[in-house]
Amino acid sequence: MLPAFRPGEVLVASPYQAVFPGIPASELPPAVITSPEIGPEPQSEGCWWETGLRCRRSVAQWIGIHVESIYGGAQVHYDWQGDALHIYDNPWGFAAEPEPRVILPDAHGRYEIHDVWFPIAAPLATDLGRRHQAALAVLAGDAPPRATPEMLTYLTAFPKTSPSTRHNLEQLLARAH
Repeated sequence: MLPAFRPGEVLVASPYQAVFPGIPASELPPAVITSPEIGPEPQSEGCWWETGLRCRRSVAQWIGIHVESIYGGAQVHYDWQGDALHIYDNPWGFAAEPEPRVILPDAHGRYEIHDVWFPIAAPLATDLGRRHQAALAVLAGDAPPRATPEMLTYLTAFPKTSPSTRHNLEQLLARAH
């Protein structure tokens, strides 16, 4: 069973990665993730674009920890300085915008994280709620990230994770406190 998320929040994910709640800042792609193993359907090129996801601080923190655990701090780094989120994700200098990208909370305390976000199909959301109810309850709350068995299991249950992801998660969560 899915926990009660805040009004307007939907479950989204980047392909082959963990699912997070948030409010889309604009229209989501028409493709839908029906399974973590096969990615969004349909897989036509016109169905993929970057959009913002407006998240509560705790969810933005979990997204940062998850992304860093997959790609490594040398490629992607989320740095919190007070209420400001600094994102370093352009180590090769290919992006036109300078680093870091600084994200401040909006009037509702939400941080807009840009990525290729896809909606989650209802059957997949139900399955995730059944298999990862405790972890999704953590994401429905506002507590800052901490290493718990349910979150470590949840964040390593997706195809994009590697054998080092759990170790990376534990290291990042240890530094967060």
